[in-house]
Amino acid sequence: MEVEGVDAITTNDRQERSGLLSRLPTSGEGERNDSLASPFSDTERQRPVLPPAPESLAETGLSPSFLIEHLLKILHYAETATVSHLARVIGLPRKLVDELLDDLKRNRLCVAVTPSNDLSNPAYRLSETGTLRAERALERCRYAGPAPVTPDQYQRTIGPQSLRKLRPSAEVIRGAWQSLVLDAKTADLLERALHSGRCTMLFGPSGTGKTHVLSQFMHYLGGEVLVPHAIYAYGQIIRVYDRMVHVPADGGDPLHFSNEKSASQAEVFAYDRRWMRIRRPGLIVGGELRSESLELGYDPLTQFYQAPIQLKAQGGVLVVDDLGRQKVRPADLLNRWIMAFERGRDNLLLRTGENVEIPFHVTLLFSTNMNPADLADAAFLRRIPYKVRMPWTTPSQFEEILRRVSDEYQIQYSDADVNQVVSFLVRTFENQLSGSLARDLVSLLVDNAEHEGRMPTLTVAAIDLASLQFTGDIVVKVDSQ
Repeated sequence: MEVEGVDAITTNDRQERSGLLSRLPTSGEGERNDSLASPFSDTERQRPVLPPAPESLAETGLSPSFLIEHLLKILHYAETATVSHLARVIGLPRKLVDELLDDLKRNRLCVAVTPSNDLSNPAYRLSETGTLRAERALERCRYAGPAPVTPDQYQRTIGPQSLRKLRPSAEVIRGAWQSLVLDAKTADLLERALHSGRCTMLFGPSGTGKTHVLSQFMHYLGGEVLVPHAIYAYGQIIRVYDRMVHVPADGGDPLHFSNEKSASQAEVFAYDRRWMRIRRPGLIVGGELRSESLELGYDPLTQFYQAPIQLKAQGGVLVVDDLGRQKVRPADLLNRWIMAFERGRDNLLLRTGENVEIPFHVTLLFSTNMNPADLADAAFLRRIPYKVRMPWTTPSQFEEILRRVSDEYQIQYSDADVNQVVSFLVRTFENQLSGSLARDLVSLLVDNAEHEGRMPTLTVAAIDLASLQFTGDIVVKVDSQ
């Protein structure tokens, strides 16, 4: 009996990810605007080519003893599995799996299950000796998914994935703020910064659209990159593929390797199935980011490592939202990533003391409500070449935003009502207006109308009550920077 439901990635993730990682909807998810789904030129947006399948066990870069123990663990979880199932889970060609099974049979570690429904695809289970050997292997490491790649293989394959070489088009970038009301100068500076593919910081008062711009930029970015399921270095497994972050490019099952839907089975098996083609990753980390999240995370129960967030974002975009509110000092965070970004190389430290050097092809984007000079000294800040200030909304811009939000909520208003409300808010908030303020106040206005059993209307009185509820009668004074 072939067990199709084997959890080839083994036990539950134990990396603390509650609120830490936020994956933006990408192509094939949510309400993506397909008219903006071609961010690169015809040459640049060619799909990344999967490496060819290894022709021999030596070409895997992994020792036969490692592969034998790895296959034992997969058989242990499956209990009974056909050769095709084992090949699918381990991600290696059938002929290499046959070689490994021959070794298991010679050493009486597995036995054929008879009768077989398909003589060309026999099923196997572990012998008592094989079960003991598998249990010992699982005590050392419980990872039993697709075979890992080596750091050298990772470097050769990942090389050309940098966003700095694949610059998004103006249409994709403009899609990031198409729902906002921005002045021409701010929009131009944003477009130039995001087009560069280089490290960028958006700063300015709260509610001016910084997080919205960066999250929408990732939503419209598009493109595809390659990611391995895992990396093997110095006898340790580093799990890279994360189903909470990575989206298969063709919507396939990463364990069954069916994401190449248009290809024949022979064509699919011609590729190295230790790799996956995924949508370009986009991750957001917030105030809960800790220094431990920047390094390899070792799980003493599963006995393998989880990749840090920058490795999971490889070839894509990593946004640090609300910089300065994290549990790690901004200077330490910038020091950890900016130097790696400049070198294009990152060093990951194993608990055994060895360093694993990997490429660093991540576009770093920061947003903050703080003055950049309060976050780090000039030596650090100069390593962020693009800094874009998101200013307070002008009264005329706020008027346009207020009309849009009122229309969205189907609120009755006149031109005179809008003018009076904007004048009132300019006085109340001392010109410190933002787009989010309009939405916050209008939502409260609607709540109040529902509570009173009437239709919502945009009046100074209604906005005055909403302002009182929103501020608690204390208008927070924010440095206009």
